[in-house]
Amino acid sequence: MTLRAIVGLVVLNVFILGVGAGVLWGARGWRWWTDFARLVGVAYFLGLGALMVVTMVELVVGIPIDPTTVLLSGAVLVALGVVIGRRRGFEAPRFRPPNWRFPGISLIAAVFAAGIVVYFEALLRAGRLAGAARLWDGWANWLPKSKSLYLSERVDLEYLALVPQLTSYPPGHTTIQALAFHAMGSADTVTLHLQYAFMAIFFVFAVIGLLAGRVRDLILYPVLLAFLVAPYLLDWTTTVYADIPMGYFVALAALLLYLWVEERQTWHLAAATLLLSGAMLTKREGMLFAICVLFAAFVASFTDRRVLWRRLLAAGLIAFALVLPWRIWALAHDLPSVGSDTSYDGPVSDIDRLWPAFEITLRSLVHQDLWHYAPVLALVAIVLALLAGAWRIALYAAASLAAAVGAVTWVLWVNHGLSLIHDDWAIRRFTGTTVLVLAVLTPLLLQRAWSSEPSPPAVGLTARLGVLSRPTSAAWAIVLVGVLSHPGSALIGYSGSGLPGGWLSFPGTAGCDAAPVEGADVRLVVGYADSYPEATAMQARARVAGLDDVEATQDGCGRLRIYVDDLPSMAAANELLVEAQAAGLRPTVELDPDD
Repeated sequence: MTLRAIVGLVVLNVFILGVGAGVLWGARGWRWWTDFARLVGVAYFLGLGALMVVTMVELVVGIPIDPTTVLLSGAVLVALGVVIGRRRGFEAPRFRPPNWRFPGISLIAAVFAAGIVVYFEALLRAGRLAGAARLWDGWANWLPKSKSLYLSERVDLEYLALVPQLTSYPPGHTTIQALAFHAMGSADTVTLHLQYAFMAIFFVFAVIGLLAGRVRDLILYPVLLAFLVAPYLLDWTTTVYADIPMGYFVALAALLLYLWVEERQTWHLAAATLLLSGAMLTKREGMLFAICVLFAAFVASFTDRRVLWRRLLAAGLIAFALVLPWRIWALAHDLPSVGSDTSYDGPVSDIDRLWPAFEITLRSLVHQDLWHYAPVLALVAIVLALLAGAWRIALYAAASLAAAVGAVTWVLWVNHGLSLIHDDWAIRRFTGTTVLVLAVLTPLLLQRAWSSEPSPPAVGLTARLGVLSRPTSAAWAIVLVGVLSHPGSALIGYSGSGLPGGWLSFPGTAGCDAAPVEGADVRLVVGYADSYPEATAMQARARVAGLDDVEATQDGCGRLRIYVDDLPSMAAANELLVEAQAAGLRPTVELDPDD
């Protein structure tokens, strides 16, 4: 891990945010920059989804995915957003509205907001020190595919055929990881974990931005923290899997769809459409969950079906159309597609597996070791909202939950390779998206349970709790303490863990190459490359120089090493060293650790 890699990731995420800002401007515009600041999380995920769609199309038509093409693609997306926004009459935004004041926060909410800040500070540190992928699907599937795309800048079907996963798997998440490698300067699998922390932070920003004016902070911040500290999210947020990122897309799309059903703002539906496409390009299960939230929107808008259903149907078709090029390309290349496993004999013969699949889905959703009591809180919120007369939001959440349970049950039913026990990692991953959807809807449910009015009440909860619930600018000092607590403890030292204090250290590629040792095998390293085309060119030059046995493989630090292996002594290496230097190469001799 290097400081260069961390800065590169920061630049990449700023770039994604910039692309999303262009998309958001075309969708809704904003009169004040303070309004954009509120929606910064939504803009980020719009940028992420838009880049997934565009890079997928580029892969299909054969355009290499490298920094140049991605920068140009992002610029085109921003330009289109600006042009569309101008044609829709959006004027250049000003800094802030007249008489604008920094929003206050209640003392109670500030404590929970500070808790969220500390949570993410700890997450960033954990992500920075997480090391390589620790679970099978990370190092056996996601990282090899991302490294291949990073190094070859195209879809290498011959290589993907060796990866233990369907070749037709959507490329969206793999592309983002490859872009992260480009930004970091190497296939740095340690620093890559920070990309997942950035996505988690922007997800919370998006939820707060969408709900801050609709849900009181006394409800919003405690509920968000209750879901964030669920054991599953604590353990998996920075794991190199695509399940949690897919859940972010689905959950935000679900929230935006409901807001559109209730408020009829066109940009809500447009944004949800793009996010659903992002979910489908992240994982194949994204299509299943997209159907679930669309189904919930159809159910919740039943009374307005003549007005809303056509637009909902059009949104679903557009979301699918945006990912259709990949489906067509996969079929044209005869790639294996999604379906039940080979042991599935049809619904009649497998009927004895249906009830256990349904039962384990429900048990996994409420299992205390996975979620504590967060899903139970969501279920209580649905009931309270229904009793308070907020039937639309209650119906939407219930329909979404029922559809997700049915979808997960079907997946478990038709795939005999999935064990029907809650400890199975696959079942946790399926239910994780469902809980994330509940996480974004629960604050709204509780708000409507307290007051069925669309906006927070001016009296009621605030009056009952007095000064503790009264918004004030001074309460932000509590959040500031949370911001400073983690860096301060890092400088002082962690007495509980034994970690010394001081500034952060950033180890580089030391350890990927070692000095030769007398009596041990060595290797002649012709050089290092950051891409396969560069490595192939260097390999060809080495062979012209007479090094016939030169190889090119990954060195474990994100680079490609071009070298001659298994040399028995320094004398043998020096003979080849002279030949390589005569050809204009700059070879070095390293210890061969495979000896």
